[in-house]
Amino acid sequence: MGRQSHSLSSIATSLGLFLAIFLLLRCAQSENRLYPTANQNLSPNEAWRSTEFCLQNISSSCPVNYTLTHSGWLNVTHTDGPTFCEAGGCAEHTRAVLLCLYHVKIDYYFANFATIKDLSDTINNGCTSPQGFTGVSKYSSDGFRLNSAPIFTALSAIALLFISIF
Repeated sequence: MGRQSHSLSSIATSLGLFLAIFLLLRCAQSENRLYPTANQNLSPNEAWRSTEFCLQNISSSCPVNYTLTHSGWLNVTHTDGPTFCEAGGCAEHTRAVLLCLYHVKIDYYFANFATIKDLSDTINNGCTSPQGFTGVSKYSSDGFRLNSAPIFTALSAIALLFISIF
């Protein structure tokens, strides 16, 4: 009887230890949703998820129509430019979001095929030049983007669908 009691005790201890480790691992989060740039060594899927977390960073000082989205359209017109470019305003917040995107996925392309650099240049030109914003985001075109547009669009849609599900 003592031998059977000892084996039941060791089984119960092992089961309890396994359950505790399982629960601890389940609670551990490998991604930082609030500060996506803190995520290290990202797999492609985690990089896409981190870009979503960057884009969800919304500032209370920016109206919703100036919020940067996957579309890549800044939605800033010539008359909106001075308000957008004010110190501590939407331009600074949008630059911070673009920097976040740069850190988590350097080769990120928006739906309009603009790159992070393209949108940064659009903000810089709109805030510093007399012409200001034109309502159109600047983007360069090269052969890679023109030839891979359907594939890129399909892969982006699949990635966004995956992100929204999980």
